[in-house]
Amino acid sequence: MRYLRVLPFFAVLAVILFAGLKPEPLPEAVEQQDKLHHLLGFAALAATSRLAFPRAHFIWLLTICLGTGLLIELGQGLLPNRTPSTGDVIANTLGVMLGWIGSLWLKSWLRARRYGCAG
Repeated sequence: MRYLRVLPFFAVLAVILFAGLKPEPLPEAVEQQDKLHHLLGFAALAATSRLAFPRAHFIWLLTICLGTGLLIELGQGLLPNRTPSTGDVIANTLGVMLGWIGSLWLKSWLRARRYGCAG
């Protein structure tokens, strides 16, 4: 059953890789909508990495998540209809931090509920 923990991580990773490296960018309903996609996608990647690999050192997980964002942007530079963006890298980084902080908060909240601590 251990594989069930890694399934969400690899699903999120697959969606991020598909969306980030497809030849045409996703259509936008509003300007800069892609930044929201980057933020939420990488928040999900960071949060699911903690679920998938609970014993891994946080530096490795952060490096993998941040490195994925950077490599996707570099890969977009190799595609004819895509361009790498510093704004996207910033949104990816903020998303990783948001997902990481959110997962720490959730873990703390669940621990408090388990042991009956108020707060």
